[in-house]
Amino acid sequence: MIYNSLIEKLDAFIRKYYRNQALRGSIVAAGIVTVGFLILTWIEFLGRFGVLTRTVLFWGFALLVAGVLLVMVILPLLRLFRLGRVISHEDASRIVGDHFPEVRDKLLNTLQLSDQINDDSHSGNNDLLIASVDQKISELSPIAFTKAIDLSENLVYLKFALGPIIVLIAVLIWRPLVVSESTDRLINHRTSFETPAPFRYEVVSTPLKAPKGERFNFVVKIVGSSIPSTVFLEEGGNRYRMEHLVGDMFRYTFTSLRLNTDFNCSANGWDSPVYTLLALPIPLVKEFTLVADPPGYTGLERVTQYNNGDILVAEGTSINWECRVKDADRLRMRIGDSLVTPINVTGNVFSAYWRSINTLPYWFIPENEDLGAVDSMRYSIRVIADRRPIIKVEESEDSISRKIKYFSGSVSDDYGFSKLAFAVREVGKKAVEYTVIDRPRGKNDNIFFVWDFQDRELIAGETIEYWMEVWDNDGVNGAKSTKTSTGVFSAPTKQDLQEERDESDYEIASNIEDAVERAEELRREMESFKERLREEREMDWQDKKALEELLEKQEELKNELDEVKKSNQIKNERLNEFSPQNERILEKQEELQKIMNDIMSDELRELYEKMQELMEDMNPDELQKQLDKMDVSQEALEKELDRALEQFKQLEWEVKMEELVEALRELADKQEDLAKKTEGEELPSDQLKKEQEHLNDSFDELKEKINELEKDNTDLENPNPMLNSEEEENSISEDQKESTEDLEKGKEKKAAEKQKSAADKMKDLAQKMESMQMQSQEESEEEDMEALRALLENIITLSFDEEELMANLRTTESQDPRYVTHGKTQRFLKDGSKMVADSLFELSLRVRQLASAVNREIGLVNHHMDKALVGFADRKTNEIVTNQQYVMTSFNNLALLLDEALKQMQNKQECKNPGSGNCNKPGGSGSKPSPKAGDMKKMQEALGKKLEQMKKEMGENSNKGESGKKGQGMSKQLAEMAAQQAALREMAKQRAKELNEDGSGEGNEMKEIAKEMEELERDLINRNVDIRTLERQRDILSRLLDAEEADRIRGEKNERKSRVGNQDLHPDSPQMIDYLRNRANELELLRTVPADLVPYYRDKVNDYFNTLDVE
Repeated sequence: MIYNSLIEKLDAFIRKYYRNQALRGSIVAAGIVTVGFLILTWIEFLGRFGVLTRTVLFWGFALLVAGVLLVMVILPLLRLFRLGRVISHEDASRIVGDHFPEVRDKLLNTLQLSDQINDDSHSGNNDLLIASVDQKISELSPIAFTKAIDLSENLVYLKFALGPIIVLIAVLIWRPLVVSESTDRLINHRTSFETPAPFRYEVVSTPLKAPKGERFNFVVKIVGSSIPSTVFLEEGGNRYRMEHLVGDMFRYTFTSLRLNTDFNCSANGWDSPVYTLLALPIPLVKEFTLVADPPGYTGLERVTQYNNGDILVAEGTSINWECRVKDADRLRMRIGDSLVTPINVTGNVFSAYWRSINTLPYWFIPENEDLGAVDSMRYSIRVIADRRPIIKVEESEDSISRKIKYFSGSVSDDYGFSKLAFAVREVGKKAVEYTVIDRPRGKNDNIFFVWDFQDRELIAGETIEYWMEVWDNDGVNGAKSTKTSTGVFSAPTKQDLQEERDESDYEIASNIEDAVERAEELRREMESFKERLREEREMDWQDKKALEELLEKQEELKNELDEVKKSNQIKNERLNEFSPQNERILEKQEELQKIMNDIMSDELRELYEKMQELMEDMNPDELQKQLDKMDVSQEALEKELDRALEQFKQLEWEVKMEELVEALRELADKQEDLAKKTEGEELPSDQLKKEQEHLNDSFDELKEKINELEKDNTDLENPNPMLNSEEEENSISEDQKESTEDLEKGKEKKAAEKQKSAADKMKDLAQKMESMQMQSQEESEEEDMEALRALLENIITLSFDEEELMANLRTTESQDPRYVTHGKTQRFLKDGSKMVADSLFELSLRVRQLASAVNREIGLVNHHMDKALVGFADRKTNEIVTNQQYVMTSFNNLALLLDEALKQMQNKQECKNPGSGNCNKPGGSGSKPSPKAGDMKKMQEALGKKLEQMKKEMGENSNKGESGKKGQGMSKQLAEMAAQQAALREMAKQRAKELNEDGSGEGNEMKEIAKEMEELERDLINRNVDIRTLERQRDILSRLLDAEEADRIRGEKNERKSRVGNQDLHPDSPQMIDYLRNRANELELLRTVPADLVPYYRDKVNDYFNTLDVE
């Protein structure tokens, strides 16, 4: 029992021994395994070995761990449980003895004795041994064998384990990848691992989803120790470089995403995982139809548009949409600020309705569950409001009557019109009179309207306002109207007319005087220019510049004369319109206007035009000839200007005299009426006195006018005899003064007598002035007729003398002494013609019937006589005879003109007796109308027969060699024929002028006939009667025949116009309206607009044509 306790104590020691070994082995094994693990993972991390090496390392490490654990942990644990070979009791006692030296031998001896006892137990003599053992065991029993092993001593080995473990923890904290990745690769040593990148990819733009067709910005962040400079995106076998943003951020934009897209990033040989970008379906409106129904009054057609939401519509248009959507669950619409929910008709079809009033934008907003409302489709409804109608009217005044107004223009509206009217209103009143005009057609129309204010019988000084107004056909807001600016028409008073007349007279007289100065200056410059041309063979730039200035001054003079003519005509017409003149004044006005019309002859105008043409050639000889031709016409122009100025002043004086007489009679009537009021005591004395003082002032004004007339009369070349009315004026003023004083004293009856006396004296004074004026005019006309007869006889005498001289000169040789005598005779005839010219000019200042051609013809006489005298000096017979022939022609023309003037004056005297059969019109005088083409054709035919007979006689005489008296007779006959042709030429020119007065150009053909007549006249003067002369005669007859037919057609047209005319307008007005209508028709052809043009652009086109209408 004692021995067993010893054994138990030894067994406890052995167990603790092995427990101590297991503990120590665990600590050491932990250190060894940790160090080995660190070394292994670090080597693998750095080496990134392949499968074989990692397999070797893995299994090597596994064997190491297994060996270490087996030896140091597992075996001690097995022996702890008595598995395997365990140390013996003797070994244990020795270990205990090493720890307890005092019991080492005892313990060992006890165990040996115990073993001996067991061996000797069969012999029976073991008691002593047992007792010895028991004694020794008793001595050993106080000692605890297990204390020989101190487990705390294992703490020394703990540092070998904690160090590597701490290192491992540090690595796991700071570089976990070294352990984790290496461990993973070692554990999976049969798996092949790629070399890890020095960085990794982090997707920033998440989630990877985008609507189809949209752009998607894929952004990736590079995380790692090494940041690549370039990153690529690989997709579908393509490689794209990503945009480097900032730092470690890179971006790639998918421009149009259609399908789900797989891609990865790559940089420096290191690829990212494969990413997938999802393409989400976008809700959209696949197609839609828009139907717009305009209001009925617009006349617009229904508009249908497919997939075009922008529309231009009229106000009030109904719009319907039908939309087909795709990938959408619902559809919303926003119109302006209003939300409209379309109706889901079926499946993916929606419909909506809207009535357009204002211009608004609108949106289609499709939605689905995935994306909601991704995008919207924006369109606009542009509403064209019904605009006010537009009216553009140009007002023009009739060229004859201020009372007639012409209105022409255009109206336009977007959809049409309901009414057009002309409105008139008296100033100060509200009532408006409308004259409805034909309603305009369509959307644009031209309007033409003539208004005659004469129909209203306006009182002098009365003022009315007028305008035109047009209404549209607006069916939504009601008809809107637009009117033109308001015009004002005032009926002028007699004083207004006189002031206007005086102002016009002053302006016209000033212009004529200025024209006289211009004409004189122009003639001097022409003379100077002619002298330069004689001295120079060729023209230089200075000559050209001087010629240009000369032509400019000619043009300015021509324009000024045209303006004078026009101003005088307008003045007469306006004066007669509101203050009709008597027949005598009207006749003088017509004669003066004719003088002004003829101041610048057609020949002079043609010469000016010819000068313009010659300036281009710069031929001094031709220019010299042309300037010579202009000398006569320029001199005649100056005389006509002087004549027109004098006649104008004379007529002005006569009109003022008649106005004075009329004013005296009117004042006499007022004075007589006041006398009756005074006598009947119809008004208070104060009122009567005021009226009498007013009449006194009026008579004082008349006296001032009488003084002005006397002053104006002294300025005339041929002053008119005037009555010395100073005594009568003083007597009238005295009566008026006394009547005023009597009214102050209350003596009405006495005052009435003085007033009546003053009225009678005024009437007597008016009668005396009128009688004296009439008497002086009759006496002057008799004297002028006598002077005209004498001049006519002198001209005829000079003509015969010139013809005789020409015949004598032809039979005289240049060396004959009589040649000098003939030259003296020509000089004598030149002096005679100069006296005739001076007398004619003086007479033309008084006699209006003398045509302007008179001064021109007498100028030609002097001109050609001067040339003939130059020819006598050089004894150039042919040149002398040619100029003498021209002189004879001009003498013959003068004789015809003077004879015509004398007949007119005689006819005028005969017409002073009403009912005279010799008058052009019953009861008065009138201008003689020019012959028509038919009359001229007959006269030209008669002249042609004479011409053919003359040609035949000239041929016979040439064959027989006859001369002498027959030759002289033939020359006289040719001169007479030339004079007749000249008269016919003047008729043709006069007829052309009459036909062209209205600006129609119908007289141009007659002007061409006159030119051919002039050529024929030149042939007759030069005795060049040949086949070409006869051909020219036949051509003239042919043209006259055509002109006769034109006269017949013109007469029929005038007759039709007089039958169908329904308004008494001036003859110019139909022509004006015809012109405007033709112009409007031309514009209407251009105005045609394609039917499919949008209204907005159609309006723009119409606006353009409206501007054309105004222009």
